[in-house]
Amino acid sequence: MEFSQGNEKLGSGCFVVSRPVGDTCPSSCSFLGNGCYAEFTEKRFPSARNKGLRNVITEAGKIRSLLIEAVRQGKSIRWHERGDFGLDNSIDMEYIENIEEACLSLLKEDKPLPKMWVYTHFYDSRIITRLSSFITIYASVHDAADMAAAKAAGFEHFAWCDTDGKFPKKGKKPAADAPKLVILNGERFVTCPEMRKGRNSVTCTGTKDTVACNMCTRGNNVLFLQH
Repeated sequence: MEFSQGNEKLGSGCFVVSRPVGDTCPSSCSFLGNGCYAEFTEKRFPSARNKGLRNVITEAGKIRSLLIEAVRQGKSIRWHERGDFGLDNSIDMEYIENIEEACLSLLKEDKPLPKMWVYTHFYDSRIITRLSSFITIYASVHDAADMAAAKAAGFEHFAWCDTDGKFPKKGKKPAADAPKLVILNGERFVTCPEMRKGRNSVTCTGTKDTVACNMCTRGNNVLFLQH
């Protein structure tokens, strides 16, 4: 299983697993061909795409080894910093079953799992029924219709992407004037602290110079500002 050690947004306290953008994403994703940062990364750094492609074919044993190593190093795992749970516009059940098998094998031996989190544009109940016991799973939603579809599929955690620009963020500068908490579609959302305060101050899992947010490992609904 290919993985990397954090990045400037996520911090150094996590392993990062990626899959190829587009190949593993639903065609309905509004970011594809429309400013997707992950797509841009793969075009700029072909080696990043090649690394993601190697995670299209997976084995439960290799995923298990990744989980064990994350626990050994005290790291969490950010699944799909690029890419998603699919393959050719459908859910990749073999991949999901391999993750499930790896997690169950450790729990059956009374071994711990690392904290893990993921965002997905696939609103599919099988992701929840198979993996939500092990991974904090967020439906990436853009409006009330998306959220309704995700709820109908059993999702309980949501990452609202402000593609409508209600709370715009300009470039990489911190958005200190953005609200800390908003109500969207009747749910409470905390604005991503890294976006609001800046990654020199806060990262997802911390560094020697930044505070660890860890909000998304706990299942708090999160608002990602337009940027």
